[in-house]
Amino acid sequence: MTLQKAIFDMDGTILDSTAMWRSAAAHVVTTLGHSPKESIGRDTLALGMLEFAPFLKKDYDLPQPLEEIHAILEQRVQQYYTKEAELKPGALDFLRMLKDRGVTLVLATATERRLLLPALALTGADMLFDEIYTCGEVGHSKHTPEIYRAALGSTPKDAAWIFEDACYAIHTAVNDGFQVCAVADPATVHQWDEITATAACTLEDYHHWQQLPFLR
Repeated sequence: MTLQKAIFDMDGTILDSTAMWRSAAAHVVTTLGHSPKESIGRDTLALGMLEFAPFLKKDYDLPQPLEEIHAILEQRVQQYYTKEAELKPGALDFLRMLKDRGVTLVLATATERRLLLPALALTGADMLFDEIYTCGEVGHSKHTPEIYRAALGSTPKDAAWIFEDACYAIHTAVNDGFQVCAVADPATVHQWDEITATAACTLEDYHHWQQLPFLR
């Protein structure tokens, strides 16, 4: 069936934010006077904004209240989304190409709306998405498929594709019957074999979108 709707994750999929997220947790821990573990970037990879503070408080036995821990994280993240955000190479042209073909573009992300909107504006992608869904607003993380179901709406599943980089999220969508195109990202290179075995297809570079079987 012809592609009608493309559902995109944001961080690590269209937004080149891996380095920021890898360092964000370490920034919080260091600010609070602790030495971050070498694995901290990987340990927090699958966490949403609201999950960071509880995880760090427990993992590092931090005495500070959750509100203070979260505030430090939010300050760093907000700096990135409002002043530093960049799309992955070729992503903007890819989104525009889909838009020109009449595909409905939907954003389904764990990032809060008040943070993602400045990032989209900064990168020039703010006018391209027809709908935006966040995990916070839907009330579920991507460990469950509710956000994808909401983003799909009345569109048939075989007329929609999900673009994701996170291995756990890809598993969630595939297990619910969605067609998933895995987007390569440095954060998930250690899981690439599992990702390629799970997703219906992969995209390592947006400049090479012509290789996608549903867009030929």
